[in-house]
Amino acid sequence: MPALSSEHKLPPIVEVMGLPVRSLLVDELIELVVGRARDGQRTRIGYCNAHTTNMALDDAQLNADLAAMDILYADGAAIVWASQLGEHTLPERMTAAGFFNGFIEKAAAARLKLFLLGGEAGIAETAAISMQAVDDGVGIVGTQHGFFEYADAARVVETINDANPDVVLVGLSTPRQERWVQEYADRLHAPILWCVGALFDYYAGREQRGPSWLCDHGGEWLYRLWEDPAGKWKRYLLGNPLFVSRAAKWGWERRRHKHEAKNDITNAPGGDA
Repeated sequence: MPALSSEHKLPPIVEVMGLPVRSLLVDELIELVVGRARDGQRTRIGYCNAHTTNMALDDAQLNADLAAMDILYADGAAIVWASQLGEHTLPERMTAAGFFNGFIEKAAAARLKLFLLGGEAGIAETAAISMQAVDDGVGIVGTQHGFFEYADAARVVETINDANPDVVLVGLSTPRQERWVQEYADRLHAPILWCVGALFDYYAGREQRGPSWLCDHGGEWLYRLWEDPAGKWKRYLLGNPLFVSRAAKWGWERRRHKHEAKNDITNAPGGDA
């Protein structure tokens, strides 16, 4: 395996509500993934937002799977906001549907090979066509829908390994995609395993993004709720307030513990008066 370049080392972690989120800008994330893929550095990538964090706080297995990612990045503005209640603040949100064209162009320039795993039958294939329209130099070496049985997992792994990709994009939805990456990471030869959620649906035209002015100001969830109120109302109208209350409690407990620790030091023998 080639030596890892210093610029491809993992950045510092910012702890947000118990999750180890990497402090990254979008351009840094893209360069990091491309560089590590090119160098053959095995890397598991996941994301967190208000919804996945709520799920992780109620699901110990998902929490462990997210914590075990080599790169966990802030997919939602809510995570950046919550980080402000802790020790360090994350620089920006990074939603794959917003930045992935940039990754495709960099991957094409680096001659990386991609495999798309996930979505309903035909979605990954349609997404692959759209990705190639972004840059026809991108090498998509295979696709596989996500509606396969657990008993077929070994066959899916073999199919991916036979295609010999550098990056496997895993869009199986949370928590299945995170569990699948952790469970099969040792059997897959690709250096990069990247959980991408509903990304294929965006490229296939099944999901639409809101206007940039809304997305850039943390309001993309409003557009998604407006587009699919029946499917998204619980996630946003119940989930968002739950996340805010949990984040506020986490931030208050951190401040209280920090204050108590400072008092312990001050009151210790030989401490400051």
